[in-house]
Amino acid sequence: MNPTPYPFHDFLRAKHRLQRALLERQEPFALLTGDTGTGKTALLRELRTDIDRARYRVVYFAQARKLGAAGLVKVIGESLRVRTSLCHALSLDRVLRALAEDPRTLLLWLDEAHELPEETLAEARALTESDLDSACPIRVLLIGLPKLRPQLQAHPALWRRIVVREEITGLVFDELNAFLEHHFASPHRLCEQGASALFERAKGVPGLLLPMYRTILERAGAENGPIIDPAEVEDTLERWDLA
Repeated sequence: MNPTPYPFHDFLRAKHRLQRALLERQEPFALLTGDTGTGKTALLRELRTDIDRARYRVVYFAQARKLGAAGLVKVIGESLRVRTSLCHALSLDRVLRALAEDPRTLLLWLDEAHELPEETLAEARALTESDLDSACPIRVLLIGLPKLRPQLQAHPALWRRIVVREEITGLVFDELNAFLEHHFASPHRLCEQGASALFERAKGVPGLLLPMYRTILERAGAENGPIIDPAEVEDTLERWDLA
């Protein structure tokens, strides 16, 4: 199976808008939300691959629930090779000095941001506003489930600063055949009725479409073969829900 993500329209739109926001327009904040399996992590990998490492330093943190305000400063300090202190104010001062002296802009990506403590969000905002005389030394990308949006809206001062707010939802039905052919070496084996059943059950989410289709092929006996009876597709999907 091809591990490279399929460039479906929603994926490319979100990627290009985030690139413009963070790298061209120099927005201090950007937001990416989407349900599990829609491709947020794959999008981040592609974004990181395209970034000029001579101009930008990427700091990615995946376990947001464990990241307090002091921890955020420590994570950034470690990336800058700054010796942090037990005194939070001293650590923050050292980090801000290092950011001001670093020729590269720091891109801070906080995944699972719907789990972030409020104090950490406040600290991230303070870091972006730390230098009134020059360009923002740090740009923050918040990534999380759709519930992150209303959580951020409850903080109007921060929400107003997030100009670019992207939501990735998944494929449209017309992209399904190309998606399956991209990931599987053999031509797809679904008629329109079977394809519709698969798409509707997975709701167009790539992270569900792939294992569901793989299971359909396994039950059918081989990747190469005739079109699979839509009744068999429906039965496999029903069993999937019961597993």
